[in-house]
Amino acid sequence: MRKAVVPLEGVHCASCVARLEKGLGSLAGVGRVSVHLPSKTAFMFYDPSLITPVGIEKKIEALGYKALAFSESMLKTESVAVESLLREKDMLLRRLLLSAVGTLFLLSGGFFELSNYTSLPVAAVVWLWGGWHFHKGMLKSLKAASADMNTLVSMSTSVTFFYGVFVTVFPSVMTEHYHAQWHEVAMLITFINLGRWLEARSKNSAGEAVSRLFSIAPKFARRVTAAGEETVRVSDIIPDDLISLRPGEQVPVDGMVTGGASAVDESLLTGEVSPADKAAGSKLYAGTINKNGVLEFKATGVGEDMVLTKIVRAVAESQAAKSSIQRLVDKISAWFVPAVFFVAAFSAAVWVRYGSVSQAVNVFAAVLAVACPCAMGLAIPMAVAVGFGRAAASGILIRNPDVLERAAKLDTVLLDKTGTLTSGRLRVTNIKPDGMTGEKFLELLAAAEEKSEHPLALAVRQLAAERAVKTEMPGSFEAVPGKGVRVSLADGRILAGSAKWFAQEGVAVPQAALLELEGAQGPALLLALNGEFKGYAEFGDSLRPEAAQVLSRLRAMGIEPVLVSGDHKNAVSAVANKLSIKAFYYEILPDEKRRIVMRYKALGRKTAMVGDGFNDAAALSEADIGVAMRSGADIAVRASDITLMKDDLVSLVEAVKLSKAIKKIINQNLFWAFAYNVILIPLAAGALYPSLGLVIPPYFAGGAMALSSVSVVMNSLRLRKMKV
Repeated sequence: MRKAVVPLEGVHCASCVARLEKGLGSLAGVGRVSVHLPSKTAFMFYDPSLITPVGIEKKIEALGYKALAFSESMLKTESVAVESLLREKDMLLRRLLLSAVGTLFLLSGGFFELSNYTSLPVAAVVWLWGGWHFHKGMLKSLKAASADMNTLVSMSTSVTFFYGVFVTVFPSVMTEHYHAQWHEVAMLITFINLGRWLEARSKNSAGEAVSRLFSIAPKFARRVTAAGEETVRVSDIIPDDLISLRPGEQVPVDGMVTGGASAVDESLLTGEVSPADKAAGSKLYAGTINKNGVLEFKATGVGEDMVLTKIVRAVAESQAAKSSIQRLVDKISAWFVPAVFFVAAFSAAVWVRYGSVSQAVNVFAAVLAVACPCAMGLAIPMAVAVGFGRAAASGILIRNPDVLERAAKLDTVLLDKTGTLTSGRLRVTNIKPDGMTGEKFLELLAAAEEKSEHPLALAVRQLAAERAVKTEMPGSFEAVPGKGVRVSLADGRILAGSAKWFAQEGVAVPQAALLELEGAQGPALLLALNGEFKGYAEFGDSLRPEAAQVLSRLRAMGIEPVLVSGDHKNAVSAVANKLSIKAFYYEILPDEKRRIVMRYKALGRKTAMVGDGFNDAAALSEADIGVAMRSGADIAVRASDITLMKDDLVSLVEAVKLSKAIKKIINQNLFWAFAYNVILIPLAAGALYPSLGLVIPPYFAGGAMALSSVSVVMNSLRLRKMKV
């Protein structure tokens, strides 16, 4: 199965979405189909051996829409989708201005006593050209044997217009109850065009966060060759190319620094304001900005393999994915337009029987005009589009819309220790020399580990550098895998390794030191000089500075933290005690982590699992919400529902709060969309006429319909600046 991303033209409401998903889903060889209303883009999977892209495009055309592009990559279609939205916005503005001018002219008839024959051509221009996009949409939907919002608008304006034509051409039937309503036609089209234009503007704003990610990456780069530097297109760069980067320039592709040092602004990807220091061996990401130094790096990720591309693709696809409540709303929307036609026709028949034809026409037009499937269709995807866009701009990648349903009920968060609550980088926490000074002990230990690449050796060398301890280069070096190192120095023969290895080598370790090592919270490295024990160094993984504050905020939200780690008991219990975590598990294997998540779920708890390693992947997938740190293993990131691009835990609280805020906005949108239709459709049908003599005129109904869609969009846009 291949993935297809298809930006569409002519998609306006939930009925359009339902028609496309049903029609495309019925094709042999087409798998899951999801149409994203705000961006008017279809995402689907298809089997190229059973159906071709041309066949899919023909089906889209048969359904009354147009495929603007066909690609497996969101990158290649985003510009097409954006251009389509801009064209639609400009078209709506032109038609809005024309219909507004026509409306003002027709309204002036109350002062200048314009005849019907003078008003007719103006009303005809407004109805035909100002509302042509509605009429065109209706014709396409009828051709596909379905109905949508365009059908409602076109029918309501056409009935009013042709009624006016009839009473103008046949004036003998005119009475006080039978008169042309040209201003009704013009005002109805004007108000709906205004709403559609405001909606189009707002949709463009909703995608700004993701569009910024698309457009921010540079188009050219300086490639280093044997002959010097040459300027090339970013699309021409291949892995292992050497790239030169000067101060103020953007990183064109992902890579690994091979030379130079600088600070790089990564706020585009992480939301973090402070620049990240880069030197040889550091990773660079496309779209980030080099601040001061000159860097040379080797390209490692280009095109679809860049982190920036993966983020944009993931955000776009997660916006298009449908939650369970969205699927329910889509099913309701599919029956909405036929139900509205039935209500309009039934109401008109009642008014013909008990009122007048003029009143029946008004009621029929008002019911069709006031009904708003757009508000229902936009209620969820608009909030998701804006919310996920804001999350991405803040360094939070939400992959699954169903997270929003589960975040509000979250009461337990299970956290891995290493790399999640701790920094994931070992450091020397204590040195215990025996028979020599601490400085001399560190000098010998650093010399012994000078050529080793073991994580403990790196920590020793880091401490020696911090304390400016000068180390001797060893004369000989032998690494014994899993045990330690054996080197020769001017002072003699040095052994550095585990207590178990020292016992094998016949090095006597004092009983007091052995007891201390048994109670150690982290690994230890013992040192011997010429076969004599000279002390040991303890290592530990420091807590993240924000860990205590984050857990306190989670508890304030009613979420209980649980520590689950594969580390030994002393290390895990020490971290749990420092962070006041009551429930903790140690020496846990990867599958045991998953079973612990399952145990909490069986108790009725709503769980989130936070981890960063390969051993966390199964638990991340099992939890109600899986949260991965960006610095973690790729499989952990893939198994998660949320990825934190910042290398800190504060984003965890922000992710939970933002998820709850998006869910709140969705609930508000749905309540408004359904309440609006439930209340105003009966009012437009004349439900209050017997008691209050109140009937909604068509132009008022059209204005209400426009404002209904706009209100849902504007309420969703509050997420861009809402404090969470």
